[in-house]
Amino acid sequence: MQLASTSRTTEVVRSADRKAPVTPPREPSWGRVLATTISLWTARRIPRLRRPGLALFLALVMLVTVAAVVAVVQLTTTPARTAPSASPHRAAARAGAPPAAGPEAAGPGVTGTAADIRAQAAAWVAAQVGSDQSIACDPVLCTALGAHGVASGRLMPLGPTAGPPGANVIVTSAAEHAQASQEAPTLLASFGTGTSQVEVRAAAPGGAAAYAEALAADLASRRSGGAQLLHSKSIQAGAEAAAQLQAGQVDSRILIMLAMLASQHSWRVVAFGGSSPGVALADAPLRQVIITGNDAKTVAGALALVHAQQAPYAPAQATIVRLADGQPGLRIDFAAPGPLGLLTGNASG
Repeated sequence: MQLASTSRTTEVVRSADRKAPVTPPREPSWGRVLATTISLWTARRIPRLRRPGLALFLALVMLVTVAAVVAVVQLTTTPARTAPSASPHRAAARAGAPPAAGPEAAGPGVTGTAADIRAQAAAWVAAQVGSDQSIACDPVLCTALGAHGVASGRLMPLGPTAGPPGANVIVTSAAEHAQASQEAPTLLASFGTGTSQVEVRAAAPGGAAAYAEALAADLASRRSGGAQLLHSKSIQAGAEAAAQLQAGQVDSRILIMLAMLASQHSWRVVAFGGSSPGVALADAPLRQVIITGNDAKTVAGALALVHAQQAPYAPAQATIVRLADGQPGLRIDFAAPGPLGLLTGNASG
């Protein structure tokens, strides 16, 4: 797999310098220079590729890289400004504190009282669902979510026959599952069994049929993208991680992030994580990755690049962790629900 090199940016800049008149015009912005770079790269490389899916995958990687470099340049050349308040998870990550562990092991067979199961579901939602998602819930579950730190402004009362309009996520008890599955066909997580079961679902534009079709296409593109990453000389993965990539069990945002980072340096995938309790990985792919590079400087530089990303590639949290062998690693977590179609050009969610 051939990925873009930052040397092309230098080549474009040097070429512009050689052709400059005696009285040079106003220096072009980094955004314009990088736009020229991506235009030249795609014109030369993409027509040679036999697989349209791979061409789109590489183009997406280039677009993410351009956005990241522009953001980093702006951060390093703009006078200091007051930074916006960070989320608790991101603040903890930047401070070096280990991220809070979510109840990822709590699957459908978990034991405990109904209150225990509600608490586990609420803790998972608080840790894993994006902070920009509004959540519909009944009074009991809304109370549990609030107790685990979900802001009251994000919670919406669940009506007797339908979820409130505008709710992105619905957290329901067993009595509400049938109705919720029609309104929100995307199952994000499931806790407990029987009358104590709690489901976390997300709305899907177009309804259940359109969602099923988009999910199948997304799974196929994840398998293709994962296979392409394994052919890259800049990505090393053990047997388990390689199998997960080949099976399409890794979130598209992680695939694109890995391809972007691999365009700069070589990386070893330590592990993927972030499974959703009670949901198959094909339907709810892994949203966490831990990687390690050649040295601490490389890892720190990648962390800055990751933090410079914007939606939908901005992670819920990213932090440097210490691996078992003492080497620094980079952990990246994305929030649920993940958008479908990022690798096919039909993103939704």
